[in-house]
Amino acid sequence: MSRIITVPFTEDFLPHVVDYVYHYYVERSQDLSRLCLVFGGRRPSLFIKRDLAGRIGKAYIPPRFFTIDEWMAYVAYGTDVPVGPKDLDLCYTIYQLAMKVCPWVCRGRESFAQFLPWAREILHFIEQLDLEDVPMDSLKMIREHADIGFSVPEDINKLLTHLGALRGAFHQELEARQLAPRGYQYRQAARRAGICDLKPFDEILFCNFFYLHRTENTVIKDIYDRVHTVLFMQGDERRWPALSRIAKTFGTPILEGKEVKPTAFDLKIYEAFDNHSQAGLVKEILESIAQRESTVLVLPDGDFLPALLTAVGGQLEEFNVSMGYSLKRSALYTLLTHIMEAQNRRKGALYYTKDYLSLLRHPLVKNLDIGCNQGVVRVLVHKIEEALKGDILTDISGRLFLSPEEIVHDEKFLDAAIRSLLAMDVTVDTNDLKNTIQAIHKVFLNEFENIRCAIDLANSLGTFIEFMQAHSTMDKYPFNAQIALGLQEISDELKVSAFAQEVFGPRDLFRVLEERLSSQMVAFSGSPLRGLQILGLFETRSLNFKNVIVVDVNEGLLPNLNIYEPLVPREVMVKLNLDRLELEEEIQRYGFMRLISAAQNVHLIYQQNKDRTRSRFLEELIWEQEKRQGTIGAVGIIRGAFEVSIDKKQRVIPKTTAVVNFLKDFRYSASSINTYLQNPYLFYCRYVLGLKVTDDLLDGPESRHIGIFIHDLLQEAFGGFIGKKPVLDGNFRKYFQKIYESRFAAVFGRAGRGDTFLMETVLKTRLERFLDQEASRCDADVKRVLFVERKFEDVIRLGNEQVRLTYRVDRVDEMTDGSILILDYKTGSMDPAPKEMDDHVTMTREYIRDQVKSFQMPLYVQYLRKLFPGREVNCALYHLRTMNRDKFLNPAQMKDVDTLLASYFKALEFIMAEIFNSQIPFIDDPVDIK
Repeated sequence: MSRIITVPFTEDFLPHVVDYVYHYYVERSQDLSRLCLVFGGRRPSLFIKRDLAGRIGKAYIPPRFFTIDEWMAYVAYGTDVPVGPKDLDLCYTIYQLAMKVCPWVCRGRESFAQFLPWAREILHFIEQLDLEDVPMDSLKMIREHADIGFSVPEDINKLLTHLGALRGAFHQELEARQLAPRGYQYRQAARRAGICDLKPFDEILFCNFFYLHRTENTVIKDIYDRVHTVLFMQGDERRWPALSRIAKTFGTPILEGKEVKPTAFDLKIYEAFDNHSQAGLVKEILESIAQRESTVLVLPDGDFLPALLTAVGGQLEEFNVSMGYSLKRSALYTLLTHIMEAQNRRKGALYYTKDYLSLLRHPLVKNLDIGCNQGVVRVLVHKIEEALKGDILTDISGRLFLSPEEIVHDEKFLDAAIRSLLAMDVTVDTNDLKNTIQAIHKVFLNEFENIRCAIDLANSLGTFIEFMQAHSTMDKYPFNAQIALGLQEISDELKVSAFAQEVFGPRDLFRVLEERLSSQMVAFSGSPLRGLQILGLFETRSLNFKNVIVVDVNEGLLPNLNIYEPLVPREVMVKLNLDRLELEEEIQRYGFMRLISAAQNVHLIYQQNKDRTRSRFLEELIWEQEKRQGTIGAVGIIRGAFEVSIDKKQRVIPKTTAVVNFLKDFRYSASSINTYLQNPYLFYCRYVLGLKVTDDLLDGPESRHIGIFIHDLLQEAFGGFIGKKPVLDGNFRKYFQKIYESRFAAVFGRAGRGDTFLMETVLKTRLERFLDQEASRCDADVKRVLFVERKFEDVIRLGNEQVRLTYRVDRVDEMTDGSILILDYKTGSMDPAPKEMDDHVTMTREYIRDQVKSFQMPLYVQYLRKLFPGREVNCALYHLRTMNRDKFLNPAQMKDVDTLLASYFKALEFIMAEIFNSQIPFIDDPVDIK
């Protein structure tokens, strides 16, 4: 019998292995425990044990199973395998050795955190050297070429000249500390293959290997020559070069037969346009499959897993996820990045408002259950945001930087939160709210403020995990339990790391944590023997299924190739025979074709959009099908689509008697009337229900802060001129500069950040231009300042109804000619000015909306004319960006101002009558619907 058994691609692999074991051991009453089977992974052993149990029909002692990693460790060290070191410890060892062997390589990367990405690449390169058992002498050639100079940056050339010394020092360090990373284990196994103890085994079966590292090749060949060994292979060397190399090594052909057997699976190809349409297609496919026990769903990219389980999780009774899921895709990871960002941009006790709000507004924070009611934290977060925006005027309003203690002691904000909670039938007092806020600050801010070493960071991370498990809603998302365990593993790793007590700067520690979090994969438990199997391509080795579904069959994901080497140039890899680009493509092609070739039904889904195109593997399959059928385009593509029905109906809210009574008692501002003009439904939401879409401070908090800052600054600066002629002389400018600096420090903080400096420079420049212009204007035209930031209330009769109004004007000046000028400061985009009304046009809300646009200036002018009868009154929008003043009334209009205002108030009467009319519902504006 040949000692290399070849299984055709079109047949299931494991039954051949089970048949061999049953025939030569069970039927012949041989001792199964002395049989050894080596696979690439752990999963095949479970299937073999199950199938043998079914055939034997009673309890039995199974063969010994090894993964290839376990086998290489056994060959190298027997049963006494040294500790597998943690990845961060190995990187730190490389860093320390680099500082000794070639310290100039660390120039500009003196800290461990800065050098960490290089350490990972060096570590990966040394592992490749060890796996392929590249001799130390080979690195001398690299050093000679590096001395001449590769076409890479100079510091990398210098690194290449010392790689041999660095690798040697690394090996010595591993020996001294009794550590054995994977590459080093393989290298040691290649050296000790001839002396390893194989007496416990009568026979060794190496199953379904494809590409062999040189160390693996050395070990397997040595054992093959020494003891009874059988290689189970799948595929044909005439099609796969990697199998041809193995055949040459062992001197036996690897052939399926006289010819390669053709595949006969039923192929269906689907085109999706994004992750969600892809998940929808998977759902439809699964609904058509009755035998899910024999179905595998292959995910080349684990990032697709959440979308998939969201779409199909509800219809699956049993399924097993056996693939790594990136921890950085989790909500907990995002929350941690917010914490680290807040600390990195903190200056002393001051936090950047944007970072503070990003942290508080994270869903896991907003929904914390602390104290008596889960909704308390959500209300607190909303009220803090309103206070910072100035919707609730408090001492923290408009702050770009703030101290958490200021939040805790802001009584106005706390009172507002208590009132909102009372409306929700939640009774709390000020101390309850303070305790809640302090608990949040302690875990998410204070715990991370004074870390000096990895142990401090690990403890802070541990506190964070315990708090989230006790008080957050993370348990409602099934992945979070495993993700929390992943975070705890990182915390434990940091505590016992080689650099646990080394003192680092906080930024460096956060950078190390960020890098470690980014590389952490989370595994999920399940049964590989029951239900739908959700696997990565690598996890399907040696397994076969009747129904195969593969998603993301896109170039860049299948195959997933690392084209560029970030540190070691590819030409170096080629010279060392380490160029794996073509090998990786062949390995992934083999795994893909092996899986689908023995299947009955194959469903392949790819995404087609501006960022993705279908895989070369898929193009090859399509071409093969077209050649068989002799027709271009013979393979039909099923395109995924969603049926979208857009409801274009206007939302209509009828007015009840209670609502009409509320509207008649309501005190209207120009803004509320303008909102009705634009869209009555939005008026209903904002002013009747009290709802509104809030400005997002995280998108650009500075704009709202700057507006509040400038209005408050000008109010204080010009408030001293009330009743006087404003004189903007040198003394005033000194006074203005003083209050400007004081307010800027209080509101924005002395953070020293680049964008704050730029903002301060722009503000100074604009305000200096404003003062220059105002000095000239006030000297020539202004007699005295009448009002600054003054609120007025009024009641006017429009038709048969009295309307209650409120106005808030920024500033009112009495001019030297006796006229009155209302100034409305504008720090943002220009507000629309009303157009003249046509008395011959039939009034409609739409006409008024397009002509008047805003009732602000007509209302201001009309009210001030009542305060100052007989005087000319005008209004101007003062744009602080451009220094333009847009006046409401021009000289010609001033001559017949009564007629002009009457036309505006006729329009206002029409609008108010519509608002009070119970027969006219609140309805969406057609423009908004479109």
